[in-house]
Amino acid sequence: MTQVAVNLKTIDLRKAELHSIEGDDIKTLQALLNVFLTAGDVGEDGSPISPLILDGTAGANTKQALLAFQTAAHLAKDAIIGPLTWRKLIEQDF
Repeated sequence: MTQVAVNLKTIDLRKAELHSIEGDDIKTLQALLNVFLTAGDVGEDGSPISPLILDGTAGANTKQALLAFQTAAHLAKDAIIGPLTWRKLIEQDF
C-alpha cells in the first residue's frame, strides 16, 4: 500500500454560514465531501445534499455536507475539520 503524506490545516466551519472561509484546503475538502455525497446522503431535514461546487469557498452548503459526513463517520459533529476528520475523509472508510 502506498502512503501519501499531506499537511492539511484544521478548518473551523462553525460560522461558515455567516462568513465564508476560503483556501486551497477548502477545495480539497469540497472534493472529498463530494465523493461522500455521491453515496446519496441526506441532510438533517432528510433532503438530499447537492454536490458542492469546487470553488474553494466554504459556506452553509459545505458546512451541511461536513456535518452529514461527520455523523455518518461517527465523529464529533462539530463542524471542525481536524486530523481525524481529514483522515476519515481521505480514507472514506467508516
